Amino acid sequence: MFHNMKKSRKIMLIILMVVVFIISSILSVSQHIKSLEKDNIIGRYQEGSDTASDALYKKATDFGAEAIIVPGAAILSDKTPSPVLRARLDVAVDLYDKNVARKILLTGDGDNSQDYYDEISSMLAYIKGKGIPDEDIFCDHKGYSIFESMVRAKQVFGIDRAIVVSQTFHLPRAVYIGQKMDMKTRGIASDQVWPKEIHRGILRDENRKLILREIMARNKDFFILKFKKIPNLMDEKIDINGDGTRTHTIAK
Repeated sequence: MFHNMKKSRKIMLIILMVVVFIISSILSVSQHIKSLEKDNIIGRYQEGSDTASDALYKKATDFGAEAIIVPGAAILSDKTPSPVLRARLDVAVDLYDKNVARKILLTGDGDNSQDYYDEISSMLAYIKGKGIPDEDIFCDHKGYSIFESMVRAKQVFGIDRAIVVSQTFHLPRAVYIGQKMDMKTRGIASDQVWPKEIHRGILRDENRKLILREIMARNKDFFILKFKKIPNLMDEKIDINGDGTRTHTIAK
């Protein structure tokens, strides 16, 4: 009996060590991506601010991006952007108005497979309402994830230099994928909403889930890129320097 207990403890110890190793590896990959892209996240819009510093505008302008990429996020039941998505769009509009880039690429779930959920239509209506010219807005209706969005930005829209706008927690992965796609990529954080919620613990459980999902997603995309499992898209090519109007709706 004593021998069996000793054997069971040994097995439990081995299992524990394996679990600790797996968790440590997952966290290490996540931290690696954050550390690697730290310097490529060139600034942030802070809580309650609709503008950035002159230094950020200059740094962003000097980078010479062809487009500002805005990844999709949740929309509300009235089909308007959620606060998180609205923050991203507001930053993109401000950067456009400051001549940081001549084009905006909206990318998200917008293929109308679900009539009640269309991120792209919501995003498009919002920034058109801010006065952005139709021809300078491009829409990618098949950006179902940030991985697909960044791959398509390079392969479909031919972007070589881009600024991605999203919240701080999300940017390292977006920038990392862009860089791995040979697309010079910089990130600007739209943190007008999230810092207050995270700092004060509001929606704490949801924030934990969000961060955990992002950690796992970093690992997934890291290994996809490491083993070069990048799809070679056969979609029609769209010139990001042209007229974006024809991308506003899906061709039937």
